Amino acid sequence: MRTKKSITTDVLVVGSGIAGIKVSIELAKAGKTVLMSTKTQVCSGSSFFPLKASLGTQVTKDDADQVVFLQDIEKVSHNMHDKEMAQIYVKEIRDRVKEYEEIGIEPYTLPDDRKACFAEHDRTIYMLRDWNQIRENVKGIFQEYPNISLLEKSAVISLINKDGKIAGAFLLDKNNDLMMIQCKAVVLATGGFGNIYKHNLNPNDVDGSGHILALEAGASLVNMEFIQFIPGFTAPKYKTLWGEHTLNYCKDFVDEKGNSILDAVLPEELSKEECLEIRSTHGPFTNSLPSKYFDIAMMKEIIRTKSEAGFELMYDQSIYEDKRDFYTIYLDWLQERGVNLVTDRVKIAPFAHASNGGVKVDSYGRTQVEGLYAIGELAGGIEGANRLGGNSTGSCMVFGKRAAENCFDYVNKHELNQLDVQEAESQFKKSIQFFSAKSDHSITPSEVVDAIREIMWFNGNVIRDEKNLQVSIHKIEELKSSFDLSLYVNQKSERKSAFKARNFLVLSDMLLKAMLERKESRGAHYREDYPNEDENYNRRLLISLKNQEVKLEFQS
Repeated sequence: MRTKKSITTDVLVVGSGIAGIKVSIELAKAGKTVLMSTKTQVCSGSSFFPLKASLGTQVTKDDADQVVFLQDIEKVSHNMHDKEMAQIYVKEIRDRVKEYEEIGIEPYTLPDDRKACFAEHDRTIYMLRDWNQIRENVKGIFQEYPNISLLEKSAVISLINKDGKIAGAFLLDKNNDLMMIQCKAVVLATGGFGNIYKHNLNPNDVDGSGHILALEAGASLVNMEFIQFIPGFTAPKYKTLWGEHTLNYCKDFVDEKGNSILDAVLPEELSKEECLEIRSTHGPFTNSLPSKYFDIAMMKEIIRTKSEAGFELMYDQSIYEDKRDFYTIYLDWLQERGVNLVTDRVKIAPFAHASNGGVKVDSYGRTQVEGLYAIGELAGGIEGANRLGGNSTGSCMVFGKRAAENCFDYVNKHELNQLDVQEAESQFKKSIQFFSAKSDHSITPSEVVDAIREIMWFNGNVIRDEKNLQVSIHKIEELKSSFDLSLYVNQKSERKSAFKARNFLVLSDMLLKAMLERKESRGAHYREDYPNEDENYNRRLLISLKNQEVKLEFQS
C-alpha cells in the first residue's frame, strides 16, 4: 500500500458531529485552512443519529445557579470528573448555546425549566431537532468558507508524530486509496465507541477509532470503564430508544413466560413499585440508585439464558391519556415509527449508548501530545461515573470553541513540520506488522469484529465479574493471534474493515482490563463480585500504550 496523494492544511479535523463542526467553523472564521475527514457524510456520528424526537442541552439559569449546577455534576460524577472543566462548562454554556445558529442549528427552549437525567434541580433546556435541515444548513455554511475542505467516506487510520509533535496523518479516501495529510495540528472529534457492542444505540461510525489514533500518537485515556447503558427496544422496532418516564404507566416487567423478572433480584426493603418509580427518572443504568435492580434483572437473565430477545414491559392504556408535552412528543414519535406501547409487545434490553470517559485532555481539549486535541464524546472531561443529562451537546460547543481558540494560537506559533513520505510510510508499515499474525488461515476482519461485539455485549455490559472478564481478555488475545492485518490491508476493498478490526482488538482489550482493574461498583461501573463503592478507588484510571502493550494506572 503506497501513498497516492499528499495534502497540506493547517488543521485536520477528524469527525463531523457537533464538536467537529463547531471547531472547524471557528478555525475557518479565524482564517485557518481546515480539512475535515468523516467516515460517512458531513453531520454524522451520534450527534446526527436521532434516537428520539429531539436532543437537549442543559443550561445554567443564572450566575447563582453556577454553584448548584456544579454540585449536580459533582454528585453524579462520584469524583471521577475533571473539576476544572466542569467549572468552565457551567460558566460558559449560556454563551455557547447562543452560537448554535452559527453552525446551522436552530434550537428552541422548553417553556418550563426541567430536571435533566440525574439532575436534582430544574434548569433551562435548549432542544435540538430536525437533523436533515441542520445538515443542509451546515453544507450551506461550509460553502461560505473556501478554506474548509471536506473528505467524506474517508477514514483516518494513523497519526504521524514527529519529534513529539503532530505532523500529519494517513487516511483512506472514498476509494480506499492511501493519502498523507501534512498539518500543524489535528483535532479529533470522532465520538464514542458504542459500535464495539453487538447491541448499541449508535451509528456504525461511532467505533472508537479516535481513541486508538490518540493512544498510538502518545496520548492517554481516562474513565474508560464508565460506559452508559440505556435500555433500547429489541421489539417491535429494533434499536429504538426507550423512554424511561413511561415506567410511570408500567404494571410489570416480564420474561417470555409472563413471569416478573424483578421478583428474583429485588431486596426485601425495595418494592417493585418503588424500583419502577425511581427508574422512571433516569435513562442510563447506574449502581448509585436502588433502581439498579431493573437493569441487573435484565442482564442476569440474558447471561443465564443467552437469549437476546429482551423482556416485555406491560403498559397501562392510561399512558395515552397523559397530555404532558414530554409524553405526547415521545409517544407521537413512536407512533410515526409504528410503535404503540399498549397494543404492541414492547421488549427492551440494555444497549450501549455513550462513553463517559475518553482521551485525557485539559480545558482547551489539549492532549499531552503537542498539536493533538480531542473534543466531544471522545474526550474524557466533565463526565464521571455517571453522565448528567443535557451536557453532551453543550460540551461540544463549550470545548469546541476553546479548542479552536487554543489551536489557532498553536498553529500561529509553529511551522509546518515537513514530512518525508517514504520515512513516514516506513513507520506506518511497522505498526501494521505488529498486528499481522503469522497464520496460514487468518480470520477475516468481519469475523474479528463480530466476535468482539459478542464478547463485549455479554461480558462487558451492565454486569461484570473477574471470571468473565479474564475469560474475555483471553478470547481477545486468541483473536489477535489469528488475525493478519497486512493480508487485508493489501486487499484494497478490505482496508477500512481491516483497520476497524485492528482498532477493536486494541479497544476491547483495554476496556476489559479497565473493568477488571476497578474492583468496586461506582456509577455506570457495576462489579457483581465487588458490589459496593470503595474509597480506595476514589481515583481516575489512566490508560496508555507502551510498545503496543496496554498500561493502566490509577491517577494519584
